[in-house]
Amino acid sequence: MRARNRVITVAAVPLAAVASFSCKAPMPSAEAQWRQGREEAVRSQLLGDAAAKFGGLRFYDFDPACRMRAMLEPERPPQPLTLGASDGSFRPAHRVGRVRLRLPAGEATLAVYQLDDLAAEYPDMLFLPFRDAGAGRETYGAGRYVEVDRLSGGVLAIDFNRAYNPDCAYGIAAQCPITPEENTVPFAVRAGEMTPAGHD
Repeated sequence: MRARNRVITVAAVPLAAVASFSCKAPMPSAEAQWRQGREEAVRSQLLGDAAAKFGGLRFYDFDPACRMRAMLEPERPPQPLTLGASDGSFRPAHRVGRVRLRLPAGEATLAVYQLDDLAAEYPDMLFLPFRDAGAGRETYGAGRYVEVDRLSGGVLAIDFNRAYNPDCAYGIAAQCPITPEENTVPFAVRAGEMTPAGHD
């Protein structure tokens, strides 16, 4: 977002790699703690029958190749738009740029947004929704979200192992943004949270 005259593009580079013969990477303790905290957060919002039937979250195996850094290609000025939400409403947002990512199953360019209704409280928060080829089967049909950490020099840290379903996937009343068409990737992203039990 800091580049003024021209965009410098850098393909996403995995933070770690595993040998091709490795079947499964060990789960880092920080990842296990994040998953436990995520499940507790979802469980705490469930009421009645939904709480009683909740069997926990489902995740793909941890994959270090799905942790990466990428340069944000800023959009100047950020483009205003609206994102459809799960309750039929629309949420105002701005497209602030794009990132080019290299994932295990292929390459993709995804738009990065800022939600206007959260900008005052969280001015540095970026929003990255995406939908993959497994949507509606292995992953939630309306897409998942990935939290983005800003690093110095316009670099973003993105970890698809922490891709998560919107609250509405679990029957929690919320105004969940629906992933826009431009952030649909043509291959499966087998990392992060899977579709809730009973949705597949």
